Amino acid sequence: MSVHLTMSAAATTPAVSPRLRRRKGGRGEDRPARAWRWLWVVPMLAWGVCRAADEHQIPFIEGLTVMTAVASERQGDYETVQVVSDVSDDSFKMTISAEAPDDSGEVREITVSRVVGREDFRNARIVRRYFHEYDPRRFPGTTPEFSGLLVNEIRSLGRTSLTYLEVEPEFGRTIIARTLSGSLARVGREPAQVTIQVNGARQALRAWHVAGRLAEGGDGDDFDYVVLDDPDNPLILRGRGPGFDSSVTRIEFPRPSVAATSLERSLAEQKKALVYGIYFRFARADIRPVSEPVLKEIAAVLKKKPDWKLSIVGHTDGIGNDAANLSLSRRRSAAVKAALVERYGIAEDRLTTGGFGASQPQAKNDTPEGRARNRRVELTRL
Repeated sequence: MSVHLTMSAAATTPAVSPRLRRRKGGRGEDRPARAWRWLWVVPMLAWGVCRAADEHQIPFIEGLTVMTAVASERQGDYETVQVVSDVSDDSFKMTISAEAPDDSGEVREITVSRVVGREDFRNARIVRRYFHEYDPRRFPGTTPEFSGLLVNEIRSLGRTSLTYLEVEPEFGRTIIARTLSGSLARVGREPAQVTIQVNGARQALRAWHVAGRLAEGGDGDDFDYVVLDDPDNPLILRGRGPGFDSSVTRIEFPRPSVAATSLERSLAEQKKALVYGIYFRFARADIRPVSEPVLKEIAAVLKKKPDWKLSIVGHTDGIGNDAANLSLSRRRSAAVKAALVERYGIAEDRLTTGGFGASQPQAKNDTPEGRARNRRVELTRL
């Protein structure tokens, strides 16, 4: 979810300007784009043929975490991690972090938060997805996702009407460049079955595919969304519109304690596990703070299984040259080992490291989703 108003602390209404010229940025780890201190937090998905389970819904609870691949004309490719917290009957908070270019063009860790009213999440028709780190935390009357009302209309009427606020920077503040209104119609009569990685396992979710044109006067653009079929949690699983293309890569949420985590089961049964929750600084081997829960999980498994030894292997996407990617993947796997040894007390001789750069892709490198799948750490039980 990306959202922002003007940066003036005293402002009570957003500044409005004519449509601004968009600036195209580069993509990939080795080609940072000039951009601004705001984040898209929109979802990546894989279309699948799996049957949706009856309990397909993703619960909207404290600790719900959504990982997203984003391709933006302003900021190029990056990934976001969004966490839901402070859930109450009246509101909740979304905290979003990413390694992305800031206003000066420097790539750094950016963290922003937004407080969303429950009434807006249920009934708002105004969607506002840009979110700048210096903006106010509350934007009454808007929702960063779809609302429950919009999902219910898609279910019953086959279409819904909404307003999309296109927010852009201007001279050190943020403004509403366009207010785009119109209808989005359901594509197909039945919900689509969408397969996403949920709590470490592929899960089929039921979602609505909607598309249409939103405009301000004669100035408009085409929009295409895939939205979770759940009025209580109307997550946008994929969004495509003017200057952006974004998709959910993974979803995690707290569950009651179980005998073994998906990571432990994978290592026990297959002797291998793919890890996507370890994030690094742009083109570097520094581990970002948002990676701590996954490192903690790996350490917990190793402490539970004191006889296990692991190989840690890094992989990159295909952006950049082969030599740089190979070096980067090896340095990143070494950084994971160092974190497990220094912060969690895992014996150094239980861990080996390596890297293959971009030579063993999981997917094509021509989409943000594919590149996100290729940037990973693989664990193998020795």
